[in-house]
Amino acid sequence: MKIKVAITSQNKRTVTKHAGECRNFLIYTIEDEKVISKEVMSLGDNQTLKYTFHEDTSDIPFNPIYDMDILLTGSIGRGGVNKLAMNNVAAYVIQEKDPDIAVEKLLNGTLEAFEPVSHHHHHDHDHHKHHQHEHSHSGGGCGGNCGHHH
Repeated sequence: MKIKVAITSQNKRTVTKHAGECRNFLIYTIEDEKVISKEVMSLGDNQTLKYTFHEDTSDIPFNPIYDMDILLTGSIGRGGVNKLAMNNVAAYVIQEKDPDIAVEKLLNGTLEAFEPVSHHHHHDHDHHKHHQHEHSHSGGGCGGNCGHHH
């Protein structure tokens, strides 16, 4: 069974972020747990995931990434992950920068995937910082309970 893996690579060399805006993808075709081909797929302005998700007005928007089985990227929003999943594409956020190593890790089960980014990231981040600040003044950041077992 062949598996197609797309990796966001705007510079055509490393794993890059912003899956929705990316126009260059490295496409790996895998068969029997071996890479049998690797190619670059370049998309036009009206073929980006962002365009397909937000601007395409056709009844059934199609994107070339929908032909893939897996998308590996440096960043993508939860909505993008969900829309890809509805089109049978599993999207994973990874921190590995070398696409060849990412695919190798994917094949041997050691690729670490992360949560998609939130569209409210800045708000959540600011709140989180404020939350940490509050804790840093209450008993050394541990809620005042460190080592005080009665």
